Amino acid sequence: MSDPRLQRLTSAENTAIGLATGAIDVSTTQWVLYCKNASQQGLPLTMNPRILYRGYTMSLTNMCVLSGLQFPLTAIATGIFTGGKQRKLSDSEEIGSAFIGGVLSGFICAPMELVMIQQQRKGGTLLDTTLKMLQGGHIFRGTIAMAAREGLCAAAQFSGAQLRRAINSAQF
Repeated sequence: MSDPRLQRLTSAENTAIGLATGAIDVSTTQWVLYCKNASQQGLPLTMNPRILYRGYTMSLTNMCVLSGLQFPLTAIATGIFTGGKQRKLSDSEEIGSAFIGGVLSGFICAPMELVMIQQQRKGGTLLDTTLKMLQGGHIFRGTIAMAAREGLCAAAQFSGAQLRRAINSAQF
């Protein structure tokens, strides 16, 4: 959000960008996510797409909501840092805005990610898995850790963008 032109995007435009990036991300990497979770849980690896893409609907929903929220929440945090004025942010303001947007989105999306992981692990329908998680009282398990992870990931993404800009503008 450092570029003042990006600060002029509406909440709807920021949300649309987030939704699109979330859909692209999940559609291209769901199989990798399954392999990561399977190896962490001691489950067998497979090439069966019915297993690799188990939990895809919840994963897609989660990532679209997560990305769809991070963009406008980061924009709101940017407005707090700038006092509502359009100006170039300092590096720390840009990273701080992204961190705040990431943390807030993590609190909302943690239950969805937990349902997706349980679907990958045990199968079952989206509704059945969600109901089991609600009934067991486990639906908010890991929420604080995920919020912290999302804050750090969003901040790191903005830091990476700053590094690329510095490299691209460097005179050698």
